[in-house]
Parts: sequence; structure tokens; C-alpha cells
Amino acid sequence: MTPLDPAPLISMATAYWNSATLIAAVKLGVFDAIAQGSTQLDDIAHKLNADKIATDALLTALLALDLLERSEGHYRNTALSQTYLVSDQPQSLKGALLYNADVYPLWGHLGDVVQRGDTKRDPWAYLGGDLEQTRRFVYGMHHRALGVGRAVSNVINLAGVHYLADVGGGPGTYSALLCQKYPSLRADVLDLPAVVGVAEEIMVQMEASEKVSCLAYDYYKDDLPENPYDAALISGVLHREQPAQVQMMFNSISKRLPIGGQLWISDVMLNDDRTGPLFGAMFALNMRVLSHDGRCHSVAEQKSWLNDAGFEVLNTHRLPPPINYTLIHAQKVR
Repeated sequence: MTPLDPAPLISMATAYWNSATLIAAVKLGVFDAIAQGSTQLDDIAHKLNADKIATDALLTALLALDLLERSEGHYRNTALSQTYLVSDQPQSLKGALLYNADVYPLWGHLGDVVQRGDTKRDPWAYLGGDLEQTRRFVYGMHHRALGVGRAVSNVINLAGVHYLADVGGGPGTYSALLCQKYPSLRADVLDLPAVVGVAEEIMVQMEASEKVSCLAYDYYKDDLPENPYDAALISGVLHREQPAQVQMMFNSISKRLPIGGQLWISDVMLNDDRTGPLFGAMFALNMRVLSHDGRCHSVAEQKSWLNDAGFEVLNTHRLPPPINYTLIHAQKVR
């Protein structure tokens, strides 16, 4: 019998080395320092206020990860890191990665979370309890949504819609992109007070504040505003909730929308037998270590809950990796 190869297990066990290296480099500002002209080891270590020997080890790892290049003792960012890891670049993912830096240590407690069934982390810290964490969270979601949101907004068809309720809309990025796509559309971003406080800044940056309003709203206890919405969007929200809360949200939206009103759901979803895909399964675990009620849902589950709330699912769209989002388009029929 051919011996089994344990290499896949070793690769899994050490996979966090890569992510820890990336997160450390982003937190320290390695890519910013190089972009600003510090290209030699001594200069980079000085700029980072870091130990020279340890900085050399970090830079070597970044070379091996193809995030840096070196020639005659001078380091430079690769095209990938220059585009996405330098702060002042328009497509920078630094905010999203700094949010991941907050999440990263929690994965070390996954076994404890599984035993307890809950996380020790208080989600209030990044939803208003700690203003700096909240800013990192909201801007992290914004930077991610700038990439994902363009693909998602290309699928969402709001032709003929006048007023959108963006429920749990976070940074408001989707509303801004959709209002850019549909000039006659206006939208309300509905989220917690500290979150929409940051979202208002982002709407100014995206030149969307005239068409997108940011309203304080807590879907655990508030009714939707009595505005004449003819469509609603729930994007990247339901993976934080257990089925009972999802059903309550569907019912709440159904009460406010007219017959024929549209509901779009955009999220990471599991397949109908809940065996994958891999990204969805891992993302569901991520939500367990991050929030009290995190769970990814299948399309079949949500179809059933939507039907109970008076909606008919018209179609679904699965976006390919690296986006990994699924969209459900439903219409209120009763």
C-alpha cells in the first residue's frame, strides 16, 4: 500500500503563516514606506521603528510571497501590492485588511467557541462601543464592497424602482453604486448610529450624499421607517443571524413593501445540503468566532422563509470566486 502523503495536513496547519505575514506588513506600513521612498533595509526598518534583523526576515517573507521585489538592495512593491496595499491608492484594501487584523486573533479560540457555542468577543466593540474599531470595521466593509459591490450591482436590476431601503447597509457603498447606476433612484442606508455616522463620511467621498440618506436603525427592535420604499436590499447582513432573526427581518420588510415590491438578498451562502462550498463553510466559521449568532444560510432555506413572508423568489445568481456571493431576487406577492 502506498503511504498516505501528510503534506496537505502540514499545508493546512501552517497556512496562517502567510496571512499573519500579510497582516503584519499592512499594520506596520511596509508597503506605504516603500511607496514613499524608503527602499533599503535600514531605511525601511527606521521608517517602521522596527528591529532591523526582524524587518529583514519580514521583507524576505514578502519577497517569497511575491508581494515585494528586490534589485541591488532596493525593495519595491509589486504591481499587486502597489495597487491594493498602499493607503492612498484608489483600490486600496488596507482598511479591509486592518479589519481582518482585528478578527485574526479570534480564530485561535475556535475550539473554545465550538465548545461554548458562542464567542467571547462583544460585537458591540465594532458596532459603536469602540469608535476606532467601528471606523476600521465600516471602512473595511467599504473597501471590500467597492470590489464586490461593482459585481453585485451589475446583477441587481432596479429599473423602475424609486426608493430603496438598504437594510443593515453598513458603509452605504451598495446604495451609492446603485444610485450611480440608476439616476432616478434614491436610497436610505439603515444601520446602527455609530455605523451610519461613518457611512455619512463615505457618502460624501463617493459624491452620493444628495441621493443617499443614512438613518439610524436597529433591526432587532425598530420598524422600518414609514417611507414609500418600493424595493429593499439586504447585503452582507444575514450571515450574522440565526434563522429566527432572518425570518423576522423578512417579515418586517414584507410589511413595509407594497405588492410587487422587490427584495434583493446578497450574501455568502451555502449549498442546499449545507456541505460547502469551502469558502462559504469557512466564512460561516469566521462568523461564529466573530459574532454571537453567525451562520451562513442556503438558498433553499431562504426561499422557504421568503415564501412564508409573502415573497416569491424570481431567480438566483451565483457569482464566481473570488467574489463568492449569491444573490436572491424576490418579489412581494401577498
